[in-house]
Amino acid sequence: MKHALLIINPHSRNGQVEALDEAIEVLKASGMEVTVRESESEEHLASLIEQYDRDDGVVVIGGGDGTLSSALDVLYRCQRTVAIFPMGTANDFARSIGVPQDLAGAARVIVEGKRKRVSLGKIENEHLFINVAHVGLGVDVTHELSSDSKKFFGVFAYLGAFLRAIKGNKSFKLRIQAEDWDCSMKVIHLAVGNGRYYGGGNIVDERATLFDEEFNLFFIKPKPWWQLLLLGPTLRKGAFNTTEQHIVRNTARRFRVQTSHAKELEADGEFKTRTPAEFELIPEAIEAIVGDLPEPSTGAS
Repeated sequence: MKHALLIINPHSRNGQVEALDEAIEVLKASGMEVTVRESESEEHLASLIEQYDRDDGVVVIGGGDGTLSSALDVLYRCQRTVAIFPMGTANDFARSIGVPQDLAGAARVIVEGKRKRVSLGKIENEHLFINVAHVGLGVDVTHELSSDSKKFFGVFAYLGAFLRAIKGNKSFKLRIQAEDWDCSMKVIHLAVGNGRYYGGGNIVDERATLFDEEFNLFFIKPKPWWQLLLLGPTLRKGAFNTTEQHIVRNTARRFRVQTSHAKELEADGEFKTRTPAEFELIPEAIEAIVGDLPEPSTGAS
């Protein structure tokens, strides 16, 4: 790589100017030419990537998971190699591909140039996502989050939002129709993982990576809110624990979700559509610059 197009989300830049300048210098010191642009909107972000025509270059997204998510469609359509400067709150995509949270470390990963193709999730043949999609409790957590809380409390804002959300959670009837399995049950939450991490370092499934050819799903059955707190360590680690009857795990490459009434469906922290909805995994969808990749466990409980 001889060139990097660094696209910065200006809302993520606050408080990181010095670290960002240092990271850019790391890229330049390697002999790489760097063009820096600030995205003014999702449309502007897409147009910057669409117009980038350097065959020897890489698109570096400077922002959080939401910024990356808004660029997925054009990255996939134009088949651009992507790298990340983790400048958001959760930075779960960066975690999934082994990119350090400090910007200078992320720049060194780009210089090393290790490439790997990662999967994407697709909803209703239209909406792409890279980390996790949610129905139920996860959506409620997003509603409880605010930009101010994320700014002041960082990843701890997710914990506060979770505590507020579980107190008002309501169950709903869920049906999943996959290619080789079918289930119907009452739940308070459905998570569909394409990547490994979500919500600031929670693990979808201890066996999951961004390079699987299947989604990792888990459902949480109804339980009093104070008992849900006891599930925290299991959910945090994505433990494949067959003794926990309130967490059900499965995998699928393509499936349909139906709920007893239309429910909001979010992916990568953004509203996408409502149920019912169909999911499909796109393996090896885009090329990313990766670091030391997290190793999945064997799944033993």
